Amino acid sequence: MPIFINMTDFEKFIIEHEDSDTASLMLSTKKWPAPEGIKLGKLSSKDVAVNTIEARKKLRKKVPDWWERRELIYPTALCAEQCSSSATAAYKAKLARKIIHEYATDAHVIADLTGGLGIDAAAFSKIAGVVLYNDMNPVLAEAARHNFNVLGIENIRISCTELTAKSLPDILRSSHYDTGNLGLRQSETMHPDIIFLDPSRRGSNGNRFYMIEDCQPDVLKLLPALFSYSRNILLKLSPMADISLTTERLNHCYEEYSEKTFNTGWNGNWVREIHVVSNGGECKELLIWMDRDWNGKMGFVCAEDGNMLNFSQEEISKSKAALPDSTYMRVIFEPGKSLTKAGTVNAFCNRLGLVKLGKFTNLCTFPCPLNDSEISEKSKALEPFGKIFMVKELLPFDKASAKTVGKKYPRSEVSAKNIPLSSDELRTRLGVASGDDAMIFGARMEMPHATGNYLIICDRI
Repeated sequence: MPIFINMTDFEKFIIEHEDSDTASLMLSTKKWPAPEGIKLGKLSSKDVAVNTIEARKKLRKKVPDWWERRELIYPTALCAEQCSSSATAAYKAKLARKIIHEYATDAHVIADLTGGLGIDAAAFSKIAGVVLYNDMNPVLAEAARHNFNVLGIENIRISCTELTAKSLPDILRSSHYDTGNLGLRQSETMHPDIIFLDPSRRGSNGNRFYMIEDCQPDVLKLLPALFSYSRNILLKLSPMADISLTTERLNHCYEEYSEKTFNTGWNGNWVREIHVVSNGGECKELLIWMDRDWNGKMGFVCAEDGNMLNFSQEEISKSKAALPDSTYMRVIFEPGKSLTKAGTVNAFCNRLGLVKLGKFTNLCTFPCPLNDSEISEKSKALEPFGKIFMVKELLPFDKASAKTVGKKYPRSEVSAKNIPLSSDELRTRLGVASGDDAMIFGARMEMPHATGNYLIICDRI
C-alpha cells in the first residue's frame, strides 16, 4: 500500500490508481478529485485524472525523473506520447550547449516555441540562462507552468500564442515574460541564441505526418521570419522522416528566400548538421541544426545511446564498402539504427576496416580471419555503435537448412536482411519461437563465387 504523507486528494487518487485500467475506472468512480492551484479551462477533474494516470504509464520508463514526482499534472495522454524522453532531451541540451558556446551572448536565451509537455524546455533550462516556452494550447501551457514550479525550475518563462510569422515578434517581446535581470528594456524584442521547434506530426483525426510541410506549424513558411531573430534553429522531426527529401525542402526554402530578399539565387544552405539519435536500439529523433550564416558543407552525426560519430557529406557519398571474398567469417556486426538511418554504414565500414555481406545487406564482418584476442580488441571499437555476434553456423537458405535450423534452435531471435521475406515471415518459415537459443539472420551475401541467400546462426557477444 502506498504511504500518503503531505499529499493532496488528487495526488492520493493518482497513486492509488496508477496501475488501474482507466476505462474500468471511469465506469466505477463517481467522485474525481481536482488538482489544486491550477486552472485547466474546460477540462473536467475526471479528464485530468484519467489523462494523468495514462500519461504516467507512458512516462515511467520514458521520463522517470518526472514520473517520480507525483505532484505533476498531465492534461492530455497524447502529450506524454509525443514528448521527448529524458535521454533525447539531454542530447538536445548537449547540442544546444555546443551551439551556445560557439555563438554565446551574455544572456544565453533559448526559445522553445512549440513547448508541449516541457521536457525539452526543462533540459534546456540546465544549460541556458533563460528559456522562453511557448505553446498555442493554453491547457498545456498552464500545466507546464505548474510542473516547472513543482520541479523548482525558475528560469523558464511561459507564453501561450499561436506561432505564425506575424505573431513571432509578439511572442519574443520581453513584456510577455518575467525577464528577471536579463537587462532587457520593457517590450524589447529578444533575439535568442537558439530557436527550437518540434512541430506536431499528428492531424486532427490522429493520423501521422512525416513530410515536413504537413507538420504544424509549417516550418518552411516560418524559416525566414525565424532567422530574422536568431542565427540558429534546432528542428526536431520524426525518425521516419526522409533525410534527403527534408534537407532538399529546407535548402529549397533557402533558395527561394535568397532570390526574394537578395536577388542572388542559390548561394549556400541553412542546414549545418543532421543528427540521427538512437536510444535503446530504436531510432528516436531526427534533429536538424540550421545556421543562417553557415557557408560550409552539411555534416552528419550518428548518436547511439550517447556515443557519437561525425561524418561529412563527402565521406558518405564517396564511401563504397567492400564485399567479402569468401563465406569464412567468425564475427557479424549489425550496425545501430542511427548508422542505418543516416546512410553511413559504408563510411563506417571503411573507417573500421569492415566488409558488408552484400551491397544492400546491412550486416558486416571482418575481411580476414582473426583469432580470439584480435576479435576482442577490434570489437571494442564496434560495441558502442551496434550489436556484435559470433558465428556458429553458416548454411545456404533452402528448405532442408530451414528445417534443420528450426529443429536445432527452436527458440531463437530472427532477422531478415535483404531477402524477399520479412522477419516475421522468416520466423514462420523456420518454425521457431522467440528465445535465446541463437540469433538467426536470413541474409543475402554477395561474393565472387557464392552469391545467394544464407542462414547465419550466431551467439550475441
